[in-house]
Amino acid sequence: MDQSTFVLLIDERASAIDAIRRALADRANQFRLQCVEDVSTALARIAGGGVDIVLMRLGPAGSSDGDLWDGFLKLHAGAPKVPIVVVCDSAEENLAEAALQKGAADYLIREAYDVDLLRVLSSVVAKTSHRFELSRVTQASPKPGRVLAFMGAKGGAGTTTLALNVAAALAQNHSVILAEFHAVLGTLPNYCQPHRSIRDIGHVLKTDHGAISAKEVENCLWPCKDAPGLQLLFGPRDLKNPTTIGPEDARAVLSALNTLADYVVVDLPVSLSKTNRAVIEDADLLALIVERDPICVQSARRILEAMDHWAAAAVAMGAVIVNRAGLVSPLPMPDIEAALSIPIFGSIPPAQDLCAAAQNAHIPVVMFDAESLAAISLCDLSRVISGYVPITRRAELADGGARPAQDSRLKLNRVVAR
Repeated sequence: MDQSTFVLLIDERASAIDAIRRALADRANQFRLQCVEDVSTALARIAGGGVDIVLMRLGPAGSSDGDLWDGFLKLHAGAPKVPIVVVCDSAEENLAEAALQKGAADYLIREAYDVDLLRVLSSVVAKTSHRFELSRVTQASPKPGRVLAFMGAKGGAGTTTLALNVAAALAQNHSVILAEFHAVLGTLPNYCQPHRSIRDIGHVLKTDHGAISAKEVENCLWPCKDAPGLQLLFGPRDLKNPTTIGPEDARAVLSALNTLADYVVVDLPVSLSKTNRAVIEDADLLALIVERDPICVQSARRILEAMDHWAAAAVAMGAVIVNRAGLVSPLPMPDIEAALSIPIFGSIPPAQDLCAAAQNAHIPVVMFDAESLAAISLCDLSRVISGYVPITRRAELADGGARPAQDSRLKLNRVVAR
């Protein structure tokens, strides 16, 4: 943050501000703190101007439902433009979830101040700034963002690594959301190590898909600290109550995400499910991740043949070739392109040790070692994919139509691939 942020705490216990000061001890120049005892005093202070965020402890334990929410609802109605972060004990996290439905910007678990306070405050400020900028830009141009879908031709092809790094590269100049549309046990949290209280797509899907709003989706985004323009929507993480992402759910979430960023990058599992079909058909582009071995290429070909019967056949498609290990006799690039009848967007060189080191540090490769060949290839890939507009479709290539060699972007694809 370039300027200090004024945080107003509402808590009848004046000592509560000490815990916040301790948690932000090394960021004292970025935050100004004030504590007031009640909502009426808080509204008077907000009316004086300069308050950026309100931290509010929900009613004390034992309060009736009416008493519990009276203060929050009064504050939200009296200062609708000031984001409210509710604070609760770990045993009351269900109350915080309810507060989000009533208009809270985020919530904090009191016992996790030292872990989450700075992240939550920074996230709320970033979202507020982005919302203002989005509102300003939307008045001039209502054009939604571009949706870039990533799917592997088989499991273990490195799809999540590629999606994360392309999203991080794009975030250097754009607002980007990376969404994980896996049913359960997606691997994106392993790359980012979010705190256990972070919300995910499962929280969004508790709402009927017809009522999913951009606000509800935005409340579940997690900011990537190493890529300031990047926010993440994790797949479901609750194994006790698994969440099923249906095609209409996926479309509703994707539609909401599309209003919140310049680019939405979607990490899809390897599947020809109805949900994947819905996402791919609504996407601007599909990047199919392929390794340079016959089995993976054959799998990619079967996937593309199945998609020929979808409306997705009209979606721009291309392959990203991943060299996960040095093969003795890798398939030549022209053979792969001919077998798939789609262009090659780019080729990523072997970088197993680098990828492992970046993952252990929870930093995208493009930020971890920007000068490495892998990082440069990933940044090149992000530029190719983000601006790619095909002039010949897969069906035309498969039928032996003229290959679009005159397309300058496709020429660039082939240079990157080699």
